[in-house]
Amino acid sequence: MAIEKKKVLIVDDEIEIVDFLSRFLQRLGITAIKANSGEEALKKYNELHPDFIFLDIQMPDKDGLTILKEIKKIDDSVKIIMITGKDDEELQAKAKKYGALDYITKPLDLGELSIKIDDYIL
Repeated sequence: MAIEKKKVLIVDDEIEIVDFLSRFLQRLGITAIKANSGEEALKKYNELHPDFIFLDIQMPDKDGLTILKEIKKIDDSVKIIMITGKDDEELQAKAKKYGALDYITKPLDLGELSIKIDDYIL
């Protein structure tokens, strides 16, 4: 029986962040699904049912906290780490209250990213 590859949805309006995370995950044997907006994230989540989501908090169409709440209504067990450009404790507390596992700040640090992936995905 083949082991199914983990699927991770990466959501950020900064294409460079999505591409960077995608390449990093693919090197670890994880399938990366890309989305550059909140609406695209919801569509891909519903189509592909990823195991895990990296979700940017601030996006132009729908903010990450709204997307977080909407996805958690669909499946409360999905694991989500928020990505934020600001180290804002109030925002991070809200994200955890709405069901995010954790958060990571930009610019993304490979060491921190590796730890989060080991802790939550692998």
